[in-house]
Amino acid sequence: MVIFIYSRKSKWTGRGESVENQLAMCRDYIQYNIEGAGEAEIVTYEDEGYSGKNTNRPQFQKMMQEIKKGNCNYLVCYKLDRLGRNIADLASLVETLNKLDVSFISIKERFDTSTPIGKAMLYFAGVLAQMEREQIAERVRDNMVMLARKGRWLGGNTPLGFAAEAEEKVSVNGKNKKSFRLTVDEQEMQTVRFIFQEYLKNQSLMGIVKYFLSRGIQTKRGNEYTTTAIRDILTNPVYCTADREAYDYFWNLGCQVCMGQEEADGTYGLIAYAKTSSTQYKNKNNSPEKWIVAKGRHPGIISGQDFSKIQNLLAKNSSRGEGWHKPQNPVALLSGILHCSCGHLMRPKYYSAKQVTEAGERKFSYLCPYKDMTHGEKCSVPNVQGNTLDELVCREVLRYTEENSDIHRMLKEAMERMDDTKEETVTGADLLEQEIQKRKKEIQNLISVLAKSGGEENFIQQIEKEIRKLNEECTSLERERAESGEEGKNIQGDRQQMEVLLEQLSGFRRLFDTLTVPEKREYLRMILDKVVWDGEEAHIFIYGSH
Repeated sequence: MVIFIYSRKSKWTGRGESVENQLAMCRDYIQYNIEGAGEAEIVTYEDEGYSGKNTNRPQFQKMMQEIKKGNCNYLVCYKLDRLGRNIADLASLVETLNKLDVSFISIKERFDTSTPIGKAMLYFAGVLAQMEREQIAERVRDNMVMLARKGRWLGGNTPLGFAAEAEEKVSVNGKNKKSFRLTVDEQEMQTVRFIFQEYLKNQSLMGIVKYFLSRGIQTKRGNEYTTTAIRDILTNPVYCTADREAYDYFWNLGCQVCMGQEEADGTYGLIAYAKTSSTQYKNKNNSPEKWIVAKGRHPGIISGQDFSKIQNLLAKNSSRGEGWHKPQNPVALLSGILHCSCGHLMRPKYYSAKQVTEAGERKFSYLCPYKDMTHGEKCSVPNVQGNTLDELVCREVLRYTEENSDIHRMLKEAMERMDDTKEETVTGADLLEQEIQKRKKEIQNLISVLAKSGGEENFIQQIEKEIRKLNEECTSLERERAESGEEGKNIQGDRQQMEVLLEQLSGFRRLFDTLTVPEKREYLRMILDKVVWDGEEAHIFIYGSH
C-alpha cells in the first residue's frame, strides 16, 4: 500500500499550520486510522509559497503524475483547501481519484472518500466554498458600482490637480469605511490644463516634456515628467466633463456607463473604476468593457469632444512609433552603456554624409538628449566625438585583458577573499540547521502527544501554545539561516561573475580583430557596466570589478 501526503502553505501566518505541522498531523492520522499503515510506504509532496487558486504548483503536478501512473492508494491532506480553492479543480481531482480507485482523506473536515457519504460531502463542501468566494467578490464589486454611481472617489493615487476629501463613512462588504470625493487643487490644475491645451495645439508628448524640463516643473512626487506620465494624464477620464459627447464616447467604447443620458449635462466630471486589475506580479490594464464610468462630484476641465479627440490623436501618433530616440547607428559601439555625467544615456548622432574617418567610417558624435531637450539649461556637458571614444574605450579594455594588468590582479585577489568568507558562512549555517532540527523534533513529539490526548481543553491549549512558541523560534532561525545561505549564494554568484569576466576579457582580446561591430558591441556590454562622459574624460566601470 502506498499513501501520498500533500501539504501546501502560501505564506507563513503563525497559526501552527506550517508545512511541517501539516505533514506531522497527517502521519499521526494515518498511523491511528488507516488499517495496515504500519507497513505502508508514505510519500510526501510539499508546496510552500504557492497559492491554492490554481493547480500550477510543482509538487502537486509531480504528485498527480504519480497518481495517474497508478502508484497511489490513499491521498491524505490536512485540510481540503490545501489541495485547491477552485471548485472546478477540486471536482476534476475527485473525479480523477475515483477513476483510479484512490481514496482521499481530509483530516480537518473528516472527509474520507473511501465511503460514499465522504465523496458526497467533499464535493458539497467544495461547492459551498466556491460559492462563498464568488458571492464575496460580487458583493464587493456591487458596492463599488454603487459608490461609483454616487460619484465617490474609490481610492488609489489621487490624480494631479485634485485632493481627496473624506466624507461620511459607508458600508463596503459589511465593513465601515470612509468615503471620499475629489476637490480641486487649483495650483496643480493649472499644470493639467496646460497639458491638455498644449497637446491639442501641437500633438507632441515630447514637446510638453521638454517644456517642463526646461522650466524645472516636476510631477506630484517630485520626479521629472516623462512621455508616459503625460499620456497617463491625457487618458484619465477624471479630467473629462460628464457631457453628452463623453457619454457617447465611453458608451461606444463598451464601458459600463453608470448614468443616464439626461445626467450627462456637463455639470461635473467623470469617475472611472476598474481600468486596471491586480495580478500576482503587477497591475494590468483592463479592456474598456470592464471599466465602470460614472458621473462624479468634481468639475471636469475638458469637454467630452476634446477628450475623445485627444484619445484618437494619441492612438494615431502611437501607431507611428517614437523612433527619434532609438539609435539606428550601425557603427557606435557604446550605445546603451555610455552615460552623461548628468545621469542620462547618451545617444549617437551622425555628422553629414561627407564626413568620414580615415578608415572610411561615417563620423558621428555622442550627445546627451537631456541637454538637447532642455536647450542646455539643465545639462551643459559637451558632445564627444564617437569614433574616437569607441577606439579609446576598446584600447583600454584590451589593455585590461593582459594577464599582468591591475584588473586581473584585483579580480584574482577578490576571488581568494570570497573563498575564505564562504567557508565561514557555511559553518555558521550548519550550526543554525542543528538548532532548527532540534526544535522540529520537539514539535514532532508534542504533535504526537496531542494526537493521542483525550481532548482535555486546557492541556490541548498548553501544547498548542508550546508548539506555536517553537514554530516562532524555528521561523526566526530559518530566516537567519536563509540570510546566511543568501550571503553564501551572493558570494558564489559574485565569484562566478568574476570568473566569467576574466573569460570575457580573454575572449575579447583573442577575437577582437575578427569581430563585427554588433559582436564588439555585445562583448563590450558583457564586460562593461557603463562608461560615463563628464565632458573631459570617460570613466570606465567594469562588471564585478567593484
